[in-house]
Amino acid sequence: MEEDDVLIATLIPVDDDTDREFRLGPNKARCLPPTRGRFDEEGPTLSSRDPTPACDLSQIQNDDSRDDPERWHRLLLNFKKPPKDPAKGYAFGTDERKCDILLGPSRARGTSRVHFHITFDVIRGKRCLVLRDSSTWGTAVSYSGQAEHEVRHKFTWILNLKEIEGEKGVGEKGEGEKEGKGEWKLKVHVRGLEFKVELASHQTSKVDYEEKVTNFLKFSRTADPAMGGLSLNDDKTEKPSQSLTPGQRPVYIHLNYLGKGSFGQVDKVIDVSTGAIYARKTFFEPRWRKDEERRRRQREERLDQIRREIRIMREHPHVSMTTRAGETDINHLGRTISSQSSIPKKTRSFSS
Repeated sequence: MEEDDVLIATLIPVDDDTDREFRLGPNKARCLPPTRGRFDEEGPTLSSRDPTPACDLSQIQNDDSRDDPERWHRLLLNFKKPPKDPAKGYAFGTDERKCDILLGPSRARGTSRVHFHITFDVIRGKRCLVLRDSSTWGTAVSYSGQAEHEVRHKFTWILNLKEIEGEKGVGEKGEGEKEGKGEWKLKVHVRGLEFKVELASHQTSKVDYEEKVTNFLKFSRTADPAMGGLSLNDDKTEKPSQSLTPGQRPVYIHLNYLGKGSFGQVDKVIDVSTGAIYARKTFFEPRWRKDEERRRRQREERLDQIRREIRIMREHPHVSMTTRAGETDINHLGRTISSQSSIPKKTRSFSS
């Protein structure tokens, strides 16, 4: 059993393809074999990412044990085996020289040589475990099913959002919200691969664990600059670039429902990169007229109403705006405003 203060996280595959990659030879030092249901201990080679042998699909669909983490090969991230590059953290990809964990053979389609890193950073004054994409293909991180298809490039996700969000609940439970004691169910999605990330609880050794995190951060700051630096941005990460590509736009996770009006619904959301809490308003799509000319006039009237409301809200000192699409796309027009419950003395600047 892994010591409580040493373990950072356990990575658990959710399918046979990912399980096969976890069993690659260089991963064996971090790999725990399954304790039931699987006995194929001979690991695959690095020569190719061949498809999994054919099997009885009906048996897979009816096999409830696939949700049992004990039937998969699990990888452990811990302080006993530090990353090859302390400045960047634990590297995942296909380059055996640079990566701590291999996600496939060299030149595997969908996975970059160094695809992403998992490391520690300081965000909003708290030490967080983060995942940083550095790939050309992109990565997605889902939180209890949310944002599974939100692929991002050169992007940062906070994995322990609870540390930023706080210990209190988020209101009435809704679709996709946290379960149990408030932990998110984390999954990492790389093209063709998918695995869970279970964060260690450290219930019995929190002080010792925090000390190890502190030492990790200090060491990363003093690492050889030629290896690349770890950016400890603190609150500076809260203000994204004024010009973001679709692959870098903020990702928001729904926390709970706040209310609705004639134009749309308001929900409480959290930015997965900064931990900032916002109230997001999503405009309702009206019931469109069948007649083409009437539908065109209805569309213009609706857009004028939305633009008018946006102009009014922009004049409010505690509101900053972001649109998910251009104002001409009424089906996706929306905005995010700072949550009244978390407005700082100095209004946040936020834009897409």
